[in-house]
Amino acid sequence: MAQRRQQLSADGSARLSALAVAQLTALPPFDAALTGTIAGFLPIKGEIDPGVALAGARARGATVVFPRVTSATPRLRFHRADAPDDLVPGPFGLLEPAATCPELPLESIDVMIVPGLAFDLGGGRLGFGGGYYDEVADALRTGKRALLVGFGFDFQVVARCPADARDARMDWLVTDQRAVHCGKAS
Repeated sequence: MAQRRQQLSADGSARLSALAVAQLTALPPFDAALTGTIAGFLPIKGEIDPGVALAGARARGATVVFPRVTSATPRLRFHRADAPDDLVPGPFGLLEPAATCPELPLESIDVMIVPGLAFDLGGGRLGFGGGYYDEVADALRTGKRALLVGFGFDFQVVARCPADARDARMDWLVTDQRAVHCGKAS
């Protein structure tokens, strides 16, 4: 999947990202989160780009946060980064908010847009194998119920993702071709 993502042309990736953004912004739970906090991601290695949806959400009043990698558990912490200058190179080739950007508590997140290598229609997600988003999902599930949205290209949807009890399940899967409610996630 990683190779297939990277083989997309820049124009092809932008076109498919725009279609997926349209699917995402049409979701009633996304619209409801515009008065709260939305956690997004900055794409790497050919990932689909939620940037237009996040910019639109910020313009409509949502607080938008991005992950910053730390050594404490959970290893992802979420910070506001309102300007391009707020982003700095971090581990794994990621751009992330600078340490000086305000951190928001996980319990403030209403919707988390989650990248992955592959997804299935039951809410299964295959990431890069580090468990970073799984740790965050566990923390989110212990407090208020945040919505987890898997976000990827439609070709990343497979019949079944390998998963065990430690793997977070998505509530929704959004691609360039569809938005699927995955049922009750755990």
